[in-house]
Amino acid sequence: MALVHPLLAIARNLSDLAPYLGVLAAGFLIGAWGQSAKVPTATIIGLLLILIAVGAFILEHASGGSSGVPGVPGG
Repeated sequence: MALVHPLLAIARNLSDLAPYLGVLAAGFLIGAWGQSAKVPTATIIGLLLILIAVGAFILEHASGGSSGVPGVPGG
């Protein structure tokens, strides 16, 4: 729960997070399936999807100039 609060504070609303959470969830599901089914390609694709979701979230919200958190510089 400690990680969810800062993410929600950065995003203006939950719909801002939906695309990132969707790709992140897909990455975890594909990676977990690939690991359990012993399919290395699926595991790698899952990991790449996770990295893409996290990287896109960071780039999108860092380039806006506003942290979205009141009282924080740039907010």
